[in-house]
Amino acid sequence: MMRMLKKCLCLLVALAMLLPLVPGASAEDEDDARFAGKSWQEIMEEFFAAHGTNTAKVACGWCNTVTGEEQYFNGDQYMVSGSMYKVPMNMIFAEKVHNGEIGWNTFVGAYRYEYAIHATIVDSNNDVARSMWEYLGGYQPYRHLLAPYMGEDPDTVDEKFYENNFSTPRQMIYALELLATESERFPRVIDEMLQAEPHKYFKLHEHTVDIAHKYGYFTEGSRLYLNDCAILFTEEPVCIVLFTDTVVEPYKLLADFCDLMIDYTNYSTAARLEAERIAAEEAAIAALNSPSPVPEETAAPAPSEGQVQATPAAVLPTAAPEGESESFAAAIGRIVLILLIAFAACVLAVRALEQARKGKMKLTWALAAIVLAAAALVICVLPQRGAAKKEAEEILPLRGDPQQTVTEFFNALAAQDYQRANKMLYGVSTLGLERAPQTEDAAAVWHALEAVRNYKLYGDCAAVSGGAVQQLVYTTLDLDALSQAVKAGTEAKVEELAASLPADEIYDGEGGYLASFTERAYSEALEAELEHVEDYCTLVGLNIRLVRSGDDWLIEPDDALYGALTGGLVG
Repeated sequence: MMRMLKKCLCLLVALAMLLPLVPGASAEDEDDARFAGKSWQEIMEEFFAAHGTNTAKVACGWCNTVTGEEQYFNGDQYMVSGSMYKVPMNMIFAEKVHNGEIGWNTFVGAYRYEYAIHATIVDSNNDVARSMWEYLGGYQPYRHLLAPYMGEDPDTVDEKFYENNFSTPRQMIYALELLATESERFPRVIDEMLQAEPHKYFKLHEHTVDIAHKYGYFTEGSRLYLNDCAILFTEEPVCIVLFTDTVVEPYKLLADFCDLMIDYTNYSTAARLEAERIAAEEAAIAALNSPSPVPEETAAPAPSEGQVQATPAAVLPTAAPEGESESFAAAIGRIVLILLIAFAACVLAVRALEQARKGKMKLTWALAAIVLAAAALVICVLPQRGAAKKEAEEILPLRGDPQQTVTEFFNALAAQDYQRANKMLYGVSTLGLERAPQTEDAAAVWHALEAVRNYKLYGDCAAVSGGAVQQLVYTTLDLDALSQAVKAGTEAKVEELAASLPADEIYDGEGGYLASFTERAYSEALEAELEHVEDYCTLVGLNIRLVRSGDDWLIEPDDALYGALTGGLVG
């Protein structure tokens, strides 16, 4: 037995020693350690130090195209960009195509532009690039035209900008962000960048995100300028650039920098979204706990037969309602009555004693004194006992687990198991959630409401008058915002369809739109918005009231809960 125990202990020790060597065992902690609590400057200094890189020989930038957040290391330092200039140069020509000034078959020098864009970005052909800037009037005029695409005034930009394709990280990031956020102005540029150098530079390692990039390579004697710029299509697309000037292992540095930027983007995005989520939850609960006047008419739909007729959710009760405790005047009146009765009892008692001394004791006087004294005692004691009993009836210690009922109820809703959810209701047999709207468009919104359902319990379940209350934060849809977006989308769809459909599918006999035409425009606009329904998710705070029924806790629904679950689509 002892030998077996020793063997087990040795095995556990060995496993503990080997655990850190298991791939991915602590990757998350290591990733967090690279970014948590550190500034961009600190992150980059540690990265370059780990690669033995002289920080005077590098410059880089990062920009989140969704939030607009930018970060730079030597961001305004001019460095040789090499062929990276071919991205903003093609933006000049692609915008001319977009504006109808030239076509894909237009000859730019000796080459059709359809060929030139591919040759300069994918193949990085310098001869074709030269013909393009000569088409624009030569090198200096071309740089003059290029400056606005890089966020600069051509008349005030530093003279360095006009030397040998010099640029800064801030200028390259400006061009990339413009390209990423207004890509319709620059057709095919990103498509060509996605094809460029699939296994080199920023794309040396395998990635799970698409990378549209353009490298820059230039040698001058013993100096090597090796750069890359890219749009990374992470959850929130970002733009990155790294310039190097004769550094140790430049290819590895570029590849590792791209990896770092993907991880940094995912980390920073997750941290920001988590902070926003927490702030939204706190705001929802704060709004729930802020008393507000109850409007004469509410927007919530009237419950149908068999459903609850209730009032909007109230603030979580913390004290007895005003007016339920004994008033000051009533207390004074009670004391005066007690004193009068006591005085009468004393008079009767004295009378009874006097009669007793004279040997004429009458039982009537003694009994009357006793009765009045007892009455005074009853009046003193009963109100307090009644108040204590009433208070005990209103707020009792919680028995069982009402919070478990809330959890099971919302889990059942998330699983669309309405039969199980209905069994946990008090006072009604159903909320009618199992009945989706009849029209196709309303049903689409209804199913979107079902798909986004989520909840989070907030705090402990509290005992209140007649039962318990559990606060929670619930995810639903902002149907007002969705409606406004669909309205705008419908107007755009009407114009789009009117330009492509025959007149008999658009207009009625009086020149107005056919109902079928406007319905189609609305349906297509709604479908387009529901493809990114997560943009319309919102958090609401709810007070879920529970009552005791035998050994079970049941949910007593109200308009606030009903409105959050249905958005007014089911009435």
